Amino acid sequence: MVSKCANPTCSETFLYLHQGKIFQLTPTPEVEAVGGCLLPSLYERFWLCDKCCKDMTLVWGGTEVKLVPLRAVPVAQPPAFKVDSKQKQKKRAATTGLQRR
Repeated sequence: MVSKCANPTCSETFLYLHQGKIFQLTPTPEVEAVGGCLLPSLYERFWLCDKCCKDMTLVWGGTEVKLVPLRAVPVAQPPAFKVDSKQKQKKRAATTGLQRR
């Protein structure tokens, strides 16, 4: 039964399903070999609290669960470009369908 955060340095206790994140990890062959059975219904469940699941995730590391930090993916800024007023006027005329002669 899940009773506390899977992060050993965290002391948060599991109270509600809507708080944090529950992980259901399928055992690796190493874990199955240590357990001595090959039951497909063998799953381990772990919980990370709200604070810990924002920075970490859980993975199998050999025969035990390991905390892995989430990668901080930088958001690429779109390149800024300048449009002069003549290009704006042409664009407006083209989008409205009005052409003056």
